Order: sequence, then C-alpha cells, then structure tokens
Amino acid sequence: MFTLSLVLSFFASALILFGVFFALYKNWRDQVNRYYAFFALASFGILFTMFLTYAFKESINLTLVNRITQLSTVLSFSSLFALSMVFPKGEKKFPLYKTILILTPAGVVAYIAVFTDWNITKAYFVGNSLVRDFNFFYRYYALISFTYVILAVFHFIYKYIKIKVDIYRLQMRYVFVGTSIGMFIAAIFSIILPLFFNYSELYVLGPSLASFLGIGSFLYAIISYNLMDITTAIHKTAMYALISMLILVPIYGFLKLYDINLAIFPTVPEFFLIALLVIVFILFSLYIQPIIDKLFKRRQYEFEAIIDKFIREAEQTRDVKSLIERIVNILYDSLFLKHACFIMYNANTRRYELFYGKGEMGEIEPVDRSAPIIRWFARNQELLPLDRIYIDDENFAPLREELSEFYVKNKIKLILPIYHRRMVLGLLCLGEKDTLAAFKPAELSKLEFFQKECNVHISGAITYEEAIREQKIAQEIEFASDLLSKSIPTALPNMMGIKFGAFIIPKYGEAVDYFDFLRPGGQGIGCLVTDIAGIGVASALYAVILRSAFHSSIFDAPSSFTIMQRLNSVLHTYTDGKGELVTAYYFYYDVKTMRLIYTNAGYPPLELYRVEKNDFDSLDTEGIPLGYDSHAEYGMGRTFLLRGDIGILYSKALINSKNQKGEPFGLHRLRSIVKENRGLRPSDIAKIINEKFSSFMGISSPESDVVVLIFKII
Repeated sequence: MFTLSLVLSFFASALILFGVFFALYKNWRDQVNRYYAFFALASFGILFTMFLTYAFKESINLTLVNRITQLSTVLSFSSLFALSMVFPKGEKKFPLYKTILILTPAGVVAYIAVFTDWNITKAYFVGNSLVRDFNFFYRYYALISFTYVILAVFHFIYKYIKIKVDIYRLQMRYVFVGTSIGMFIAAIFSIILPLFFNYSELYVLGPSLASFLGIGSFLYAIISYNLMDITTAIHKTAMYALISMLILVPIYGFLKLYDINLAIFPTVPEFFLIALLVIVFILFSLYIQPIIDKLFKRRQYEFEAIIDKFIREAEQTRDVKSLIERIVNILYDSLFLKHACFIMYNANTRRYELFYGKGEMGEIEPVDRSAPIIRWFARNQELLPLDRIYIDDENFAPLREELSEFYVKNKIKLILPIYHRRMVLGLLCLGEKDTLAAFKPAELSKLEFFQKECNVHISGAITYEEAIREQKIAQEIEFASDLLSKSIPTALPNMMGIKFGAFIIPKYGEAVDYFDFLRPGGQGIGCLVTDIAGIGVASALYAVILRSAFHSSIFDAPSSFTIMQRLNSVLHTYTDGKGELVTAYYFYYDVKTMRLIYTNAGYPPLELYRVEKNDFDSLDTEGIPLGYDSHAEYGMGRTFLLRGDIGILYSKALINSKNQKGEPFGLHRLRSIVKENRGLRPSDIAKIINEKFSSFMGISSPESDVVVLIFKII
C-alpha cells in the first residue's frame, strides 16, 4: 500500500497540474476557468504534499507537510462550493465579495491547521503506515470541510434542475458529477476514516481517486462535447506518435543490417543507403500514413466519402425538393443524428416554414423573416453551433436569449444557412447525435465545405426551375392568347350620356383580367370588371366562361345582384368551389334616370368623383369573391349621378404595385390624377393614368395584371 500510495499521489499530482495549466491556457480571462484552476491547484496541493509525505517519510518536516495537506484540503472543498456558484457561466459574473465570504471560514481553518497544534500535533510513520496525532479542532475541521462538499453538491443539483439549456446540463453532468463524487470519496477516505476509525491505509487512495474522477470527467466532457476543442490535438498526437514508431522499424532494420556487415551491404555506398531510406520514408508517407489516419478517423472518412459522392451526383439534380430531401437524409444518416430538417422561406406567407424533416422531430413553428436568427444569418454566412452562442460573449451577448431559445425549443445543435441571390433561402438544422457527442472540429470543417456546395446546387436548381417556369408561362400565354382575344371587347361602347376610357397593362404577354359590357336596350348599359388570379390557359378559361355567362344574362342587366349571383353559380359549378381567386364588380347605368346600380364581389370599390362636392365617394357592397360559396348573397347599391361625375374601376395591382424604392402607387395618387384632369374625356384621363403609372414604376413590373375602366357622365 505504501508503494501504491507513492505512485498514485505522484501521477494524480501531475494530472491535476495539467488541468490547471490547460484551463488557464484556454482562457484565463474567463471566470469559470479561473475558479476551476484555483480548485484544481488546491487539489494539487493535497496530492503533491501526500507524495512528499510518502517520498520523504523520514523528513523532520513531515508534520508541517501534513498540515499543508490539511490546508489544501479545506481550500479545495471550499473552492468547489465557490466553483458551483459560477459554473456554468451565467449572464453576470459572480461578485468577488461573495467569493471572499465563501472562502473566509476555510481560510481561518487553514490558518489554524498550519500555524497551531489544534488540528494535528504530529505526523510520523510506523513501518510503512502513516500515523497522525489529532487534537480537539480536527473534528471541527472535518465538519467544516465536509459541509463545504455537501453545500457544493446540493447547489449543483439545484442548478442542474433549474437550468434548461442542454449544453450547460451536459457540462454539469460530466464535470460536476465526477468531481463531486470524487470529493466525497476523498473526504471519507482522508478525513472520516482516520478520525472516527483510526484507519489511514486509504489516506492517499481517496484524494488520488478523486483527482482521477474529476480530471477524467473534465477531459471526457471536453472530448465528447467539444467544450474546449482539443479532439483534433489528441488525434494528431496519437497518430504521429504511432507513425513515428512505425517508421523507425524499417529504418532501424536497414541500419542494423548494414551494421552487422550483411553480405550485400558492405559493397553498397553509404549515400545509396541514405537515398534508399528517403525512398522508404516517402513511400511510407504516401501509402501507409493515410491508412493509419483512417484508422483514427474512420467515421470521418466515411462521412467525407458520402459527401464527395453526393456533390458529384448533385450536379445532375435539378429538382429542388428532391435535392433538399437528399441533403437532409444524408446528414441524418451519416452523422447518426436524432433529427434533421430544412426550414425554407415561403414567399406566400413571407415566413420561414418547415420544408422537410427526418427523425424525432417536434412541431417547428414558422419563423418571421425579421426574427433575430434570420437577421444574424443575413449578416453572417457561416455555420453556427449552439455552444458558440453560449461561449462567444463578444458576438452573441445581446442576442443570446433569442437565438438560444430557437435552438433549445427545436432541439437544434447546429445550423447551416443556405442562400439564394444574397437572401437567406433556408436553414439546414441538425439535431443532436444519437451518442450525444458534439460535432468535432473536423466534422465542422467538412460541413462548412458541404454547406457551400449545397448552396451552389440548391441555388442552381431554383434558378433552373424558375427558367422552366418562365418558359412554361410563355407557352401558356401563347396558347391563351386565342382564348383572350374572344373575351376582351375590341372597342368601348359609344352611347349618349356616358363615355368610357380603359387600359390594360398585362404582367405577362396578354392579360387574363376581363371586362365587358351589356346593352339590353338604348336606355342603359351594364359593365363588368374582373380580377382573375393566376396566368396562362387555366386563368384565360375563367375569362371565357365569365364572358359566356355574362352575355347570357343580358335580360337581367338592370339587376346587378342577379348578374353577380349567376356568375358566382357558374364559377362554383365549373371549379367545384376550389378555383382561383376571382373578384368582380358590376354596375348598370340608366341613361334616362341617371341612376347607377352596382354590386361588388371582392373587387376594389368604385371610386366616384362627384362634381357637386368636388370629392370622391367609394361605392361598395362588400360581397365575397366568386366561385367559393354557391349560396353566397350579394347586395345591391343605388345612387344618382350628375353630369361631370367620373367613375373609376381598377384592379388592386394598380395601387398596390411598388416601384424600385418600395413605394406603392396608392389610391391617393390615383384620385389626384382624376381630380386634376376632371375636365378631359375619360379616354384621355385613362391615357394619363397609364403614363403616370408607367413613369412611377420605372423598370419595376406590376405585381399582376392592371385593369382600369373609367366612365364619365356627359
């Protein structure tokens, strides 16, 4: 047991000293690292003085060395409690004065233990067994030391239950649990057993085991969860140590054979032997070293092979959906993840929504495009692991709460952003691994390369799909032109008492929005204006169907709500209530009575400029769009007009379309143009509105077809 105590105390001291230097080297400015270094240094004092005790058992200073052991013990236990206050790192630093208050009782006990005879009066060896004579204060020393350990453990348990951040819980689980168990063992073997049972055989074993558990759990957390990024260093050290040993074998063999004067070697010049050794070294580096490297990083090389194969095959893929699904599946399978998903921007909802997911996934709520996580990736086109958010105060202190909430809520450990035309197209989100291990530096490096390649291929696939869609649109518009030519009137009506002006600005080739007129007799005229969502043949068919239904209703022209209900019934039957959005406005003007009768089905209200008050009225009946409800009821409005009154019907695209500055054309601008030109003919007013709109938009195109119809009472 004497030899075991000597060896264990020496190696435990060296191990603890490594922990001290490593923590300070990593980041000595970090409060957690400083507190951990102080705790480890106090533990080093325990083990090193124990080593000195057993190494120099005949020394006259043996009692003093043992007293220093007591000093280190109480400081170690108290610093563990102080460490529990700062670990894991919180938003605010733990105040120094509180640390001083925590350590003050331990400092008093340490002073008494070293500079008085109250604790240990004498330490000496009987044979190979260490004997210590205790005084009255040793019981208080044991009570205070053990209390520190209990407080530290209970405070750790409290924080572990309270904290919800996974990365902090992992750190606490492996570092603090190992350290706390080790300190309990040390307290029992080094304090309780000698005090109450006069048993000192395990005096060194307890603290040594505590150091192995504490430092071992510390290194395990580093390696498994990448808390301090030394996995690569460990791999490189082991790899090159093995390479160095293996490469010495052939070199040593050649030199040994040359040295014993083997028959073939005495005639070989030394420079030739040296050249031969160089060749052996080169061949070893080219063919043997990669094999050794793969033995150390087998899974990483498998991951690299999968990625390289995907990149080669992705060049031939043009379907965005299948490409994204394959990317998610590859990462999910090759990295052994619990789940992976792709959150993609939806242009219709203007939010980022789940596009595809794999594995144990919960519900992912849509993310607003102005959310902090999206704004960060818009500025920083790089991978973002969860642990970086917690440890990088310089970049994430102001955003830590918002970003970490998104990660933790959706159980995400790493995000790879994907871009298209400088916009954040989506987020490739990776969950934790089945093994709970963190993403290693080599994996992050390869994933960074993988992200850039995915970016190129996804963006290329989207561009290809857009080109195909544009080509399809052009073909559909070409086919739709014949249908549209049968729907839109070739000339505006010319009758006494009312004059018309109109224009259409199509978004693609030919417009699909439809307007038409009914003339049941010489005393009145009916006018229908529609706004049909979509483009191409399907939308053009709506215009043809509406025209047919509209002209078949000529005898009902004075009854605006009857006209609208018939159009609604026809569209509902044609589409089974699942068609495109079609809005419409119908009015009938009686020339003799100068009365306007109107009904609206989701179209913008008719803007009526009244000469009498030199201002506008909006005429609306607030009906729903056509085709959705076969039993929908539409109201009917009536009003009398005066000579000089001007009415204007327009599609929403006229006032909603935005120019390059993001400014909409707006209703106020439209009213101003009409009011300023109220003395002109309606055809001239329409021409001016067209010119003003085109000038306002510049190179920007309207969001959909623009239809404007103007009438004026004369």
